Amino acid sequence: MSKKATALKFIFCDLISSTLSWSTFFYFRKKLEGKNFEINDANFLIGTVFIVFFWIIIYSLSGRYKNVFRTSRLKTFYSTFFETLIGCIIIFFMLIIDDIKQQNNNYYYYYYSICTLFSIHFLLTFLLRYYLSSTIIKKIKTGQIGFKTIIIGSSEKAFEIYSYLTNSPISTGNKIIGYIQTEFDTIDLLQEKLKKINNSKDLTETLRNYKIEEVIIAIEKKHSGQINKILYELDYNNVIAKIIPNKSDIFSEKIKMESIFSPELIEILPSSMKTWEKILKRLIDIFGSLTLLILLSPFFIIISFLVKLSSKGPILYKQKRMGKNRKSFNIIKFRSMHTDSEKEGIPMLTKENDSRVTNWGKIMRKYRIDELPQFYNVLIGEMSFVGPRPEREHFIKKILPLAPHYKLVFKLKPGITSWGMVKYGYADNVNKMIERLKYDIIYIKNLSIFNDIKVIAFTIIIILQGRGK
Repeated sequence: MSKKATALKFIFCDLISSTLSWSTFFYFRKKLEGKNFEINDANFLIGTVFIVFFWIIIYSLSGRYKNVFRTSRLKTFYSTFFETLIGCIIIFFMLIIDDIKQQNNNYYYYYYSICTLFSIHFLLTFLLRYYLSSTIIKKIKTGQIGFKTIIIGSSEKAFEIYSYLTNSPISTGNKIIGYIQTEFDTIDLLQEKLKKINNSKDLTETLRNYKIEEVIIAIEKKHSGQINKILYELDYNNVIAKIIPNKSDIFSEKIKMESIFSPELIEILPSSMKTWEKILKRLIDIFGSLTLLILLSPFFIIISFLVKLSSKGPILYKQKRMGKNRKSFNIIKFRSMHTDSEKEGIPMLTKENDSRVTNWGKIMRKYRIDELPQFYNVLIGEMSFVGPRPEREHFIKKILPLAPHYKLVFKLKPGITSWGMVKYGYADNVNKMIERLKYDIIYIKNLSIFNDIKVIAFTIIIILQGRGK
């Protein structure tokens, strides 16, 4: 059973349930109005097509068809309930309320209509999804469906978890394809049990070559630095991490059981926005940047004139930065420095009272006016309003050996502003860059539209107070 085929089954069932629920609701509405229901009614046929596509869009935005094998019956109940509630409210105010007003002003019909639509749609949708979810869970338990998994570690802890997973009468869904022996493993207890994966190359390449979905980390907690490094790598590659806890973890209530059929494992999910939030974030970037570029165009002319007066050289300044997936792009700014500021070709960070900065450049940097052309970077999709600030490859090569978790910033589009810029500000050396990084990691671990709005609000306050630099 492939993921695509299963996703199509969910889509098909949702098409059936939405068609049946709307047809049933339409029938009751006609009876309520004392009219006959006709299957060839143009309003019914057109409305059904619209409603069906509407529900598929709602489900797609909620991520319903993204990870179809990562399901549970309780999760299915909750998600179906809230999706149905939101969808029915939208349909009620878009299609039903005006029609009801034309028929009867009694509020009873308002409540009756919305409750009837919700009840029918929820019941039909949930029953079909419950059946599919139960089928998937059954296949996971019997080992017909499994998630490609590797164990990192080869000592007693690794052997213990391997023995549990392989001897369990009910499958946990982990299809273990091999293990990686680390430098901390003094013995290799898995060599006769599993394929040993050569990890001479970096972990990212191993994960991608074997298409790994989950990793069980079986390393002693005293090597926490190595564990954290692995976790950063897994997060970057959107791979689920599972850690075997110590007794101290259990007593400190850090344990959250993955399911009643698996051992007590700490499951760490990759940081990510929900599907609808990703779409909304991009829409905000497009319409927001386009609107600001149009509204600020008269000011761009004035700023350009002042840049030209401040010193010789071009108005705009382009510089290679590293963006999402470590792809380079040209960041655009109003030039705030004298030309040839890096005569020897060695990248240099701006320092306090830097003589390379022009007088007008100091004002622009204070209020972040020099960043305004980056709205174009946002519009074409190279950047976002909010995200980790992009750096040059020269400095990235210096940061990564000292802070491996810096790699996480490449999961996202870089931003004009960031939580690091809000809480820390500009950094004039690598150590400060690493210090600021902790705020960007906090942002990455708590991705949401609400936090984006929060960062933008704080940034506006900083700009108005002139604390941009």
